[in-house]
Amino acid sequence: MKIGIFGGSFDPIHLGHTRIINEAIISLQLDKMLIVPTKHNPWKEDSVANNQQRIEMIQIALKDNSKCEVCTLEIDRQDNEKNYTIDTIKELKKIYKNDQLYFMMGMDQASQFDKWKSAKEISELVQLVAFNRGYQKNDVLNDYHFEFIQADSTAESSTQFKAGNKEIVDRNVYTYAFQNGLYLENFVSGYMSEKRFKHTCSVAKLAREFAVANGIDGKKAYIAGMLHDIAKEMDKKQEDDLMEKYFSKYVDKPRAIYHQWLSTYLAQKDFMIEDAEILQAIRHHTTASTNMSLLDMCVYC
Repeated sequence: MKIGIFGGSFDPIHLGHTRIINEAIISLQLDKMLIVPTKHNPWKEDSVANNQQRIEMIQIALKDNSKCEVCTLEIDRQDNEKNYTIDTIKELKKIYKNDQLYFMMGMDQASQFDKWKSAKEISELVQLVAFNRGYQKNDVLNDYHFEFIQADSTAESSTQFKAGNKEIVDRNVYTYAFQNGLYLENFVSGYMSEKRFKHTCSVAKLAREFAVANGIDGKKAYIAGMLHDIAKEMDKKQEDDLMEKYFSKYVDKPRAIYHQWLSTYLAQKDFMIEDAEILQAIRHHTTASTNMSLLDMCVYC
C-alpha cells in the first residue's frame, strides 16, 4: 500500500489541513492517510486542547474521508519526553513493513529539513513530500530527494483561528470546541473591553472552582462564566432591536440587565451553546431567580 503520514498539533485541525490531506491522497494515489497528532511538538508550546479533544476534532473534520485514519502512536507514549519524527517513523516502519510511506510537510518546514533530528535517516526510511506553497526551493530539498505536490496557497493556521477567525475551521469542529470550553478566551475577548475581559476570565475560573467544590460540572460553569457578559458592551441600538425581537416581554426592565438575556442569545448564535443548564446560568447571573440550580448559583456568586 501507499500510505501518507501527516503530522501536526491540530489544535485545532483547520480547512488548510483538510485541503492538503485531500490533495495528497489524490496526487500520490494513496491507499491510506495517517493523521498523526503530536504529543509534544519540539517547536511549539503545549496545546490548548487535550489529546482526546484533538483526536475528536480530527475525526469530525475528516468523517467523510474513508482513507483517513487517526494514528495515536505519538500521544499514546507513556513518557513525557519530547517526541521527534524519527521516533515515529521507526515505529511506523515496524507496523507497515512492506508498504511505501510518504511523509508530508509544508515548504517552510522542508526548506529547513537539514535541521531536523536524524534528517538523513528519515529520508532513507520514507519518501519525503513537500507542498509547494510559494516558498523558494533550495539545495536542502534536492539533497533529501523531496517530491513536490502543488497545493493552493493557503493562509489558514491554528494561530489565525485562535486570533478570532473561526471561518478557517469546519463549523462542526468549532462547534465541538466551544461546547467543550475550548478557545473561548480567544474569541470572547473580541466582544468587550480589556477591563471587562479580565473580569470575565476571573468569573469563569472562580465559577469553575465553586462548581468543582460543590460536586457539579466545572466545564459548564467555566463556559457560562466566559459567556455571561458577552452582550454587556453591545451597541445600544442593537440591544434595543434584539430585545424587541426576541425578549419583548423584558423591554421594560432596566437596560443594565438586558445583557443577561442578550448574552444567552449570543451564546447560542455565535458560540453554538445548546446546553439548557449553561444558558440558564447565563440568564440568571444578574438578577438571580427563585428556581436557581447549583450551577446558576456558582456563576451568580
